[in-house]
Amino acid sequence: MLYLPELFYLQDEPKVDLEIAIEVTAVAVSRWCNHYEARLIAPLAKALNPTQQSGALPEDLAEREALVRHVVKWLLENSNPPDLFYLMLDDAPLPQRGKIAKFDHHDDTDCWTLNLSEAEFAELQRAWKDNGLPEDLFYPQGQQICIPYRGKSWTARLFRAVGAQKCYTPKQWQHAQENPSA
Repeated sequence: MLYLPELFYLQDEPKVDLEIAIEVTAVAVSRWCNHYEARLIAPLAKALNPTQQSGALPEDLAEREALVRHVVKWLLENSNPPDLFYLMLDDAPLPQRGKIAKFDHHDDTDCWTLNLSEAEFAELQRAWKDNGLPEDLFYPQGQQICIPYRGKSWTARLFRAVGAQKCYTPKQWQHAQENPSA
């Protein structure tokens, strides 16, 4: 099942430390993965080398988690902005055409997806809770709410004409309903 990030926590009212959320999520998801691929998209320094790394994850769980922590730290410290990077973790060699990895952060936080079983997601939720993160940091893709753009402006009419929609995460939608003028 695909899970998307609850952007309300990460962007709208950022009460969650994004770097901690990325690390905790990557380390937890790595339990079910054997391979990784990491790449800097916008390195802080132009001469930074290497700008990517990949390979098999260690079989030993402690070593695997240590490697993933190291990779996440390297990405966050060397990316500008920190959440603009490519990191894939999966149980099969990467990259895979047409398959979403278990941990799929191919651009920025808006493009972050988790491809987990319900049992894996429940275990990940426990990891978030144990680290002081909200248990609904991600939500099932089917819970996203998309509506046609409202209004009479030329922009709104153009967006409706081409079929563009405004999409909300569950928390964003709840906030919009509670604060219609916001």
